[in-house]
Amino acid sequence: MESDSDDDVFNMDAVVLTADEDNDTLSENDILKEAELAVIDTNSARIEQMQRQPSSTSSQTTLALALLLSRGQYADVLRHASVQSWWKSLGNAVERHRPTIKHPCSRITQALEDMFLADPSNMLSMAYTVLYSGAALLNMFVQLNYTGPAMEDSALADLLPMLAVLLDNSSTEVTKDTLNCHSLVSLQVDGESPFSICEYPVFLEAARCLLHFVGLQSKVNWSHSEAEDHITKPTTLTNYLRRPRTLHGMAQPLSPQVTSVLLGLSTGAWWTGRSLMTHQRLLITKEPSNTLWTEAQYCFSVAVARTYPSDTYLSARAHLEWGLAQHVFEILGKGRSSFDDAMAISGLTVQMSGSMGKRTKYQVKSVAQMVLHAKSRVENVAAGSESAVAEAQMTHVDFGGKNRAVPSSTEEEASSGASTEEGDPLSFEDQLVADGEAAYRNITRDQADPDNILLEHVAFEDDSVGAPSNLQVIDQAILLSLCLDVKNNNPADGLTSEQMMPYLTRVLDNPNNWMVYSTGLLERAWLECETQRSRERAILQMQALVDQHTTRLTITQTSLKAIQDAAPAHERMAYIYSLIFPPRYALKRDLAERYLGCGVYASALGIFQELDMWDEIVQCYQLLDQPKRAEALVRQRLEIAPTPLMWCCLGDLTDDVSHYETSWEVSKHRFARAKRTWGRKMFEQGKIHEAIAHFKDAVHVQPMYTQAWFFLGSLSMRTQDWPMAIQSFTHVVQLSPDDGEAWGNLGSIHLRLRHHNEAFNAFQEALKQRRSLWQMWENFLLCAMEVQKYGDAMYAMHQLLDLRDKHKRPVDHEMLAWLVQAIVYPEAQAEADVTHSPPVASDSNYKKQLAKLLGRTTSIVTNNAKVWQVYAHFQDGCGNKAKALECRLKECRALQKAGWETNQQDVELLCRAAKRLSDTYIEDGTKASLHACRMYLRGVHKKAQVDFSDNADVKALEAVLRHIEALEAGPN
Repeated sequence: MESDSDDDVFNMDAVVLTADEDNDTLSENDILKEAELAVIDTNSARIEQMQRQPSSTSSQTTLALALLLSRGQYADVLRHASVQSWWKSLGNAVERHRPTIKHPCSRITQALEDMFLADPSNMLSMAYTVLYSGAALLNMFVQLNYTGPAMEDSALADLLPMLAVLLDNSSTEVTKDTLNCHSLVSLQVDGESPFSICEYPVFLEAARCLLHFVGLQSKVNWSHSEAEDHITKPTTLTNYLRRPRTLHGMAQPLSPQVTSVLLGLSTGAWWTGRSLMTHQRLLITKEPSNTLWTEAQYCFSVAVARTYPSDTYLSARAHLEWGLAQHVFEILGKGRSSFDDAMAISGLTVQMSGSMGKRTKYQVKSVAQMVLHAKSRVENVAAGSESAVAEAQMTHVDFGGKNRAVPSSTEEEASSGASTEEGDPLSFEDQLVADGEAAYRNITRDQADPDNILLEHVAFEDDSVGAPSNLQVIDQAILLSLCLDVKNNNPADGLTSEQMMPYLTRVLDNPNNWMVYSTGLLERAWLECETQRSRERAILQMQALVDQHTTRLTITQTSLKAIQDAAPAHERMAYIYSLIFPPRYALKRDLAERYLGCGVYASALGIFQELDMWDEIVQCYQLLDQPKRAEALVRQRLEIAPTPLMWCCLGDLTDDVSHYETSWEVSKHRFARAKRTWGRKMFEQGKIHEAIAHFKDAVHVQPMYTQAWFFLGSLSMRTQDWPMAIQSFTHVVQLSPDDGEAWGNLGSIHLRLRHHNEAFNAFQEALKQRRSLWQMWENFLLCAMEVQKYGDAMYAMHQLLDLRDKHKRPVDHEMLAWLVQAIVYPEAQAEADVTHSPPVASDSNYKKQLAKLLGRTTSIVTNNAKVWQVYAHFQDGCGNKAKALECRLKECRALQKAGWETNQQDVELLCRAAKRLSDTYIEDGTKASLHACRMYLRGVHKKAQVDFSDNADVKALEAVLRHIEALEAGPN
């Protein structure tokens, strides 16, 4: 709740704040910087302290804007007299550039530069006005679309005339619909469109224009797509500190005087980074934008590089948001190092452990359960958010909004309060049922399924596990990010879910903040959607979180005033940028996709229609076996607004590729989806080269779309365009390092080109993700042998033995022979194959590993004569003559299959093997050995000569037999 005596959001001790007031008087610049940091920290108390410091009138005006912003009064920031006056001047400056500059961001950037240069003495004050106006617009958009509470159109109507500066024509009528339609076009980036059903996208457009000027100090904006070859690779943080983007290789910075002032702002780049994250998450596509990523990395690198000595938690938040940016843009590592930095700076300690406990209602014996021990550097001693605490305590609420457990007296009081304050003639219960959206946010297992056997919480034997210390809110946000990191770096299986759940349980133990608690509930719902027992509760929970955005009455909020007091905007907004909580439309999309996955097509269709997600609408109609209805709907939409997306949908339904061409032309060659689908159609028709051309166009427009690169690489492999294939799959693995199939294809190409070192490295990465593919193990085996990594080669052989049930392929005796030759006879191999690298010396450890491999192989495959031959050669090299003799006997027996004497090839193979066996017997030289050899050779020769007496191998065997007989008859 809002209070004049509130400490800051990190619950600093009041003594510290009092001590700050007693400090020496700060300079005006220091006062403004302190207020600027307090704004990003949502710390209104700190700004009030700064207002009590002596300062000029312009500084007091700036502080007033900062205070409004920190209190969540974003619209009032724009209504402030100083902002209104400044905005009027901006409108006049923009008007001069309308005829020559097309994009609104470019116009506003030029107009702002003109205003700054025209009044050099007032640059700093204007910089703060631009910053706070942009932040207020951004926060209004986020409040309307992410956090709530919703705002009525009538409360925002007076702000719309200000936003006419964004329009291309000053004579255009300024209405909500006009502004929003213009913004949906202006916010397109890399050929991708934003969600059309978002609330007031014009606020985000205006915020992006202002914050782009403040944070990037460049005239190159998101309307200029970043070139394909300028995809910034993940590097160390120091390499991110560079100049902003260029256009066609030419930098277009602002004037040095303006840039100097803007760089002096402590949080300008930070706010710009936040707006870029919001812009990316507004796009319909789930693929990250290369253009927005290029700008975001610059902004967050500046934010992270700055130090914030007045508040270490602020530094932790900067690192946390940088990590979340890498997660959203799906960058290598996805922010893990930044999350670790945030944890180290905040002083949070985390340890995963185990404790005995019970998970089901009827469980008798306790078993080990995972538990997370987390502790803040300084325990959060302040009371939790009243709204969040209320949510955590009220649990017996039906999904539809009707309370089953609230006593009648409570209902009467609530009803009385509601009718007194709002004048609602309906009873409390009737109002809840009529509203429908007044659902309590935390759905328990018993509410979703009274017959379930799972406990709501694990019942630990150790009581201390269930009573942990209270965490700082920023530490709870860090825990949620670490939970995401577990998901990012592990396969999607049950074990990963078990690892993630303790993080969420620890966050939900302390309901300190509205949005942090909501994010914990949402991530728990995502996990529970994967299990049959909890899926129903998870979907209901997601529906409840969708509904919480409303300003209608709920069980714990019986009037609009109660809503504002229990969860005011500034509390909901305090940590939203440090969380991964999705906007309302994305949350609805996720819910619809869950419905689709569960086979509830009609419910999914309803949500997709509400979101104007036409691809998914078409898919639902096709699943419902109503393709004609889908086509009629698309044609109807084309009559209203012939967008590139609608033309693509029509092409999907009619299989007419001309519609994709129309879509491409309508988008002015910016809608990559048209080219991707067009390329797939050409591939299905067998026109490979045409398909490649289309995919090249697609990746040029949207170079961070991994599937297009993968398809292009696959097609290039078919046409043996190896350089293009390597380039394509290299892009895939840079953008998606966990794509095992792409790594495998890249390795196969390098292997074909005999780039063995590159192939070996690629297969190593591929097998981290796709260990069950025997083909990949075979390729890895070959590469390991070529680069003389014999330990890895033997490991690959073991894996192939494990996967024999899948591939049913014979053991590769040639690879075994290669291993024996390389390990046991290295000198001979070095003489036979001289290379630039020195031969690998014989290693006793390698010999032990090889002996184990050969022993395991022959125990699994007992009838492969080649394997026994290799094993005998190995024993010879190790000096084990007796074992070599035994292996050669088994080799001969393996060749003596039924009917061998009637097949010339079998006869020749056995005769040669028998000759090798005789050499071993002769080397032994004892009477017993010679006798055994003679008896065996006589039997083989007798059968072989029946049909193949003239065969050279049979005659050679006969000669050996005569030699054995002579040796046996000689003197002993």
